[in-house]
Amino acid sequence: MPEIKSAFLKNLVLCVIEVYNRYRSPEATAKLVEVEKNGVVIDFEGSFCSSCSVRDYFEDFIYELETIDKKFKFELVDMKPIGAQSFRVRYTMKDSFSVEVNEDSLFGEFLLDKGLSFKGYLASNPCTKDVIMFHFRTWLFERKQTTEK
Repeated sequence: MPEIKSAFLKNLVLCVIEVYNRYRSPEATAKLVEVEKNGVVIDFEGSFCSSCSVRDYFEDFIYELETIDKKFKFELVDMKPIGAQSFRVRYTMKDSFSVEVNEDSLFGEFLLDKGLSFKGYLASNPCTKDVIMFHFRTWLFERKQTTEK
């Protein structure tokens, strides 16, 4: 069970990093370092906007995590500079969570059903990702209709 939880958390964090980097890079770029028992370690690198607090960038990451999956509540517990323009940030979950069927796991099921991988999805260009997400939403809708009958 811990492996499932860890894999689920890793996939979630990789999705969040992709979204985070899309909107904040090059000022701040996130990279997954480690998935821990009750949290994650992320490296942030960039010039960081001088009118913003550097901590704001790290708290934005929490916002993105909680936006993607409401079950997660994270807090920033440690922040260390590791270079001239880089920081290592440790986040922990405020509460434990259970792995239950949700949209993220259904997305994984959808990818397998279509012969795709999560890694391949992440490597796709934005247009391809939009098409995949459109098909996923359609797949979810069709699945919902068949399970309601």
